[in-house]
Amino acid sequence: MANRVLINLPVKDQNISKNFFTQVGFSLNPELTDEYATCFNIDENTVIALLNESHFKGITNKQIADTSKTAEVLISVGVQNKEEVNSLVDRAITAGGSELHEPKDLGWIFGRSFADLDGHQWNIFYKNDSE
Repeated sequence: MANRVLINLPVKDQNISKNFFTQVGFSLNPELTDEYATCFNIDENTVIALLNESHFKGITNKQIADTSKTAEVLISVGVQNKEEVNSLVDRAITAGGSELHEPKDLGWIFGRSFADLDGHQWNIFYKNDSE
């Protein structure tokens, strides 16, 4: 396997989370998916692993963050253009996620944020390199 970033996130219900991220448009990675984790390719080098909470607890000696009260991670994903930012975040909201704040457009960068069904925070952004 080439160098890869694998981001592990605890989820309350693996099947519900799988359905959510499928609706968002991420690509399921069947070779890394099993009864403990459902994995999605974000790009060719980045994979999100949705681990059921009992399995996640078995691989860390820390308590799982209560995402209704704390932020344990902020996942930022760059995309190709503003339309892709809007499309991805709109799909997340339609699938049951929630928008975290108003879109931010600084000219050289545009972004929107959402929380998934387990409260993990996602920033989706487009950086305009020509500005």
